[in-house]
Amino acid sequence: MTLTKPTYSTFFHKLKTTLILLLVSVFQLVSAQEIDSTKTEKDETPFFSFSWSQIQLDETLKPYYDALKTAEFGAQRFSVFDQLIEKHAYKANTDSVLHYGNLYVQELGNWDKPEKEKKYLYAKAYYFMSLGSSLNGLIDKSIEWNIKGLQEAEAINDTEFLYLHKVSLAKNYITQDKTDKAIDLLTESIDKYGKQHSKVTNKALMQLGNAYAKKQDYTKAEEYYNSSLELAKQFKDLEVELEVRLQLTKFLEIKKDYPYALKYYAEISNEAKANDYNAIYYEGALLIAKVYYKQGYYDIANIGLTTAYVNAIDHENLEFQKQILTVQAKSYYKQEDYKNAYAVMTQLFSVLNQIKAKQQREIIKELEIQYETLKKEQAISDLKEDQIKQEAELDRQKTIKSAFLIGFLVILIPVIALLYTYYQKIQAQSELAKKNEEINNQKVTTLKQEQELKLIKASIEGQDEERKRIAQELHDSIGGNLAGIKLQLASVKEKTETLNTITGQLDETYQLVRDISHTLIPKKFRQDDFTQLIKEYTKSITNTGELKVEFHPHPEEKINTINEMVKMELFKIIQELMTNTLKHAKASNTDIHLNYFEDSITLLFEDNGKGFNKENNGDGIGFTNIKSRIEKLNGTLHIDSAVNRGTVISIEIPIKNTTNDNL
Repeated sequence: MTLTKPTYSTFFHKLKTTLILLLVSVFQLVSAQEIDSTKTEKDETPFFSFSWSQIQLDETLKPYYDALKTAEFGAQRFSVFDQLIEKHAYKANTDSVLHYGNLYVQELGNWDKPEKEKKYLYAKAYYFMSLGSSLNGLIDKSIEWNIKGLQEAEAINDTEFLYLHKVSLAKNYITQDKTDKAIDLLTESIDKYGKQHSKVTNKALMQLGNAYAKKQDYTKAEEYYNSSLELAKQFKDLEVELEVRLQLTKFLEIKKDYPYALKYYAEISNEAKANDYNAIYYEGALLIAKVYYKQGYYDIANIGLTTAYVNAIDHENLEFQKQILTVQAKSYYKQEDYKNAYAVMTQLFSVLNQIKAKQQREIIKELEIQYETLKKEQAISDLKEDQIKQEAELDRQKTIKSAFLIGFLVILIPVIALLYTYYQKIQAQSELAKKNEEINNQKVTTLKQEQELKLIKASIEGQDEERKRIAQELHDSIGGNLAGIKLQLASVKEKTETLNTITGQLDETYQLVRDISHTLIPKKFRQDDFTQLIKEYTKSITNTGELKVEFHPHPEEKINTINEMVKMELFKIIQELMTNTLKHAKASNTDIHLNYFEDSITLLFEDNGKGFNKENNGDGIGFTNIKSRIEKLNGTLHIDSAVNRGTVISIEIPIKNTTNDNL
């Protein structure tokens, strides 16, 4: 799918926002008067400016860059890497963390030291890679780095990095809604390492608070947050202190105490910005915009969200971009600004694709590092082989000299050696023949499987064609004959009870033939007004009172021109999604957005139900059918769901020369 127009739309959207930022201060004063003209002491929120903190060259990092240029390969460079990565993590420069983390791992692999001496540095480097991946939303990759770091730390029994990796791993589990797993890991780690490494315990307690907050056990969550806050003040750890205060303020938002929530979010965000804690500042600004959104002040929320989005782009933080765009799409929709809502949704798909691409690039980088390590090991192996050859040559020369000195009998020794070599060669050829046979067998098996798949596909296509043919025969031939018989019977002047019975049975048979033919090829999908068909379907569900369904097609006239097969598959996908929602989601509202843009159809299906864990419930029969239909149309599927957070399903299907005019 080409993203030319949405990208331009987003560009002008950012340009417009930059101009708006010049008037932000005045706008905020006016908006503040509109929000509450009768302020009390409780509502006196500290001034908070949604400002664009464009990333610039940080002069404080220049000494580290200079040191890296002159540092000797090995311990000196690794020391500079440690400090440089910590500085970038502090400022939330996620791509820089990953860049220098990858260099760290690559140079460790090329360092000519015993593996045992390098394990501590590997554990540290893997921790940095886990941190960078987590900040960029690459949670699966972050978990992989944690597991590698745990293996290295366990090999040398380094308790500090064992503790750090377990806390980081628990944080990733919380992000994936595996809260019970995270709680068990954190509790075990605190009992084992808590007294020995108190500063790490501070982070562990905060993550325990996050886990219980996600389980909606707010009493326990507040207890662990307060314990973490006390330790943070004791160690003067301002970063953790601000993070914990931000989490505690969320409880006010949950209680809908919005004035106090805004007050404390603003205080924390301003303090974070003043101390260059960019990640905390971004999150605080996003939370403030969300509060305005919840109160219905969408203009203010959009300014905050747009500014936060520009900041997230400048710092290349994809996770924040994803969160911001999700809220902003809803905000524009509430304002009935469907054009901007569609542009933001398109940009959201782009961000999701970037996250996938980054995950793929991280895999490739890791393979490159492994390849470089293997090359060095191969070079060492070649050197050893040359040494062995030289030693063998010396031995051979000594043997020849000994042969001349000892006499004819010693000649038997080379003969025996030749026989032994010949025997080894025969053995090697035999092994090679066996391996070639195995490879050939595997190729044959693969070809058989491919042929079976082709036969199955051909069989399915044949069945579809046969169904169409049977439907046409039923409708045209048998249906036509029955209609003719009915007309002949109707022309009989003398009406008897038997004739009336036959006529009734004939009507039933004719209707049955029509129903069967329409079932084989649904006539409703041949009609142009496809969007009206979906509207009637959603209206029928809304009328039951179980679920309120809203359908938003754009533009309708283009959607109604798509190929009949695509219409039928889309309708069945919507039916399957609606069935899943009715059976499992326990939702009260569902929104369906169907958009036709350039050469693709985009379907966004969102409900406010109880959600589900994608790992445990993502492969049921319903989703399997949906995935099969999407693959048939060469489309893509993205599922965003979590327990107690609803479900968002996005589907994109390419459309090329499939209008009804081309059928």
